Amino acid sequence: MEFQRKPLSLLELCIRTVIDNLRYVSSMDGVEMQLLKRILPHCTLDQLTRIESCTEMDISPATDVLWKTFYQRQFGEDHTNNVVKKMKQSGVNYQWKDLFNAKTEKQKELEEIMIQRLAKKYQAEKAEKQSKQIKLCTKVPPSSKRSFFGGSGPSYLSNSSSSYKSPILKKARMEVNSQAKMQAAIQRNTLARSSQSTRMTSSNGQPTRTTTIHRPNSTITITKPTGSNRPMQKQNTRPKF
Repeated sequence: MEFQRKPLSLLELCIRTVIDNLRYVSSMDGVEMQLLKRILPHCTLDQLTRIESCTEMDISPATDVLWKTFYQRQFGEDHTNNVVKKMKQSGVNYQWKDLFNAKTEKQKELEEIMIQRLAKKYQAEKAEKQSKQIKLCTKVPPSSKRSFFGGSGPSYLSNSSSSYKSPILKKARMEVNSQAKMQAAIQRNTLARSSQSTRMTSSNGQPTRTTTIHRPNSTITITKPTGSNRPMQKQNTRPKF
């Protein structure tokens, strides 16, 4: 004897059809609360949110338990029990949909704050790393401090013409030029012609005068008596240097 299945009623067929097509359902206006309690538990979070926003009638008696389930899945069982305990102590009951939305918004704000803190920390670490890096300067900036040479920092080294305007360097340059002129004059006087007269007395008592003439390549010594009858003697010697 074969077992015969009882055919489904038209209502059951409608309920199953609605459950299978919940992704297309928006409004539940006019549906009895008992039917909603059988249909809505099959909704996802997005489907339940869409149905409640599109339904004008109050369906919270059928959806409040569902929102509590989503709250527990999202934020944990311990936190859900803590909320229940606080509502019992205060004597105020809130809808779980409102609690879920408030908790979600608060969590988003905390996430935004954490993201901003992490971004600031990353920027600070990046700036610190860049400050520790070695930077190559292609151009030496001018210094405001004057050097002891009278220049204005390193710039006087690259501009030699302006360094001569310094009083100290100008004085030193004049002293060097003066010493060079004196040395040249000494050399010219040494090589130039000079004469020296010396009065002497000969062996016979006749007074004489000796004249020495220095030339660049020879030295000439002339000795002659001071009297008018003494002949003049001329001696030519080899160069002494």
